[in-house]
Amino acid sequence: MKTFLMAACAGALCCMLLAGNVVKASSPDDKAQIIQLERDWVQSWVTMDAAANDRIIADDFLGTEPDGKRVTKADLMKELKDDATLASNRLNEDDLTIRLYGDTAVVNGSESWKLKKDGKTGRYIWTDIFVKRNGKWQVVASQDLEMPDK
Repeated sequence: MKTFLMAACAGALCCMLLAGNVVKASSPDDKAQIIQLERDWVQSWVTMDAAANDRIIADDFLGTEPDGKRVTKADLMKELKDDATLASNRLNEDDLTIRLYGDTAVVNGSESWKLKKDGKTGRYIWTDIFVKRNGKWQVVASQDLEMPDK
């Protein structure tokens, strides 16, 4: 009897896992939209474009900065307003991977930046999570790590 119950539980678990892996088809231009959002987001930190950040970042966003600090959308909007330190910031598109899971996208990439003040250069590598709501992609989570420039 125990063997039968264990087999039944294992079968039910497999069915639940398989059902959870069913993914809706994504539209062909979803990746292109996400790439453009990443470009806009990276550039908004040079131009201090609050409207772009407001459009790209979901209201329920939660991110982790390189120093481990957790940030919300409000935190990033304030940081953008108070921080005009970047002379340039560029998305490294050859280092971009987008995996789509229906209305969720996991994006791994990096960006290279240069500071206005002292010309110091550096690079962030990151993972961003986008969700498509009401036909619009927005970032809901991100994790950044600062790396020495290549």
